[in-house]
Amino acid sequence: MHKDKPLLLVFLFCILFCGLYYGTVNAKVNDTPPSFEEKIIEGKQLTPLESKLMSFLYGLMVGEPKQAVEMWILGVNNRSGSVQYAMLSPALRKQSRSKFEETHWITGQSSPSVRNFRFTKVEKLSESKMRYTVKYDLWASYGDFGGGEKIIIVEKNLEPSKEYWFISSITTKNNPWEAFTLAETVLK
Repeated sequence: MHKDKPLLLVFLFCILFCGLYYGTVNAKVNDTPPSFEEKIIEGKQLTPLESKLMSFLYGLMVGEPKQAVEMWILGVNNRSGSVQYAMLSPALRKQSRSKFEETHWITGQSSPSVRNFRFTKVEKLSESKMRYTVKYDLWASYGDFGGGEKIIIVEKNLEPSKEYWFISSITTKNNPWEAFTLAETVLK
């Protein structure tokens, strides 16, 4: 029986290897697990971690449109993808979620960094939609890299008992020195 142990280990290893190979080969490229938002819509149970994340997102919902932009800017300054993501509309979240996951929720770059955000124009488009023009500087310890401008559209979620403001669009012009955030539309 002692001589059979290596054979048993080889057999178990083969089963493990085949299982891993089969699972890897047959996995679909675009198979991503549902987000916790999708699980809630489908009425599925959340894991404790997903519940914490949902609480985090709900805790960051803002009651004023400018707060959504300011919170998003805080996320940009701190390179926090989770704070940026929390300020996005459901459609932008769905569109950019996999990009945030690929970067492990860390965004931007260390140099040049984005700083000195300032609101240069505020436009009320409707009772539930605002447009903010925001300028900023790109700076590094070894030089000034100019600046940029972003147009940020903020909308109010009008669902009863879920009224909050979120970012529905971020547009900026291309700058070769800037690391753009994951939900932006970059114009050339």
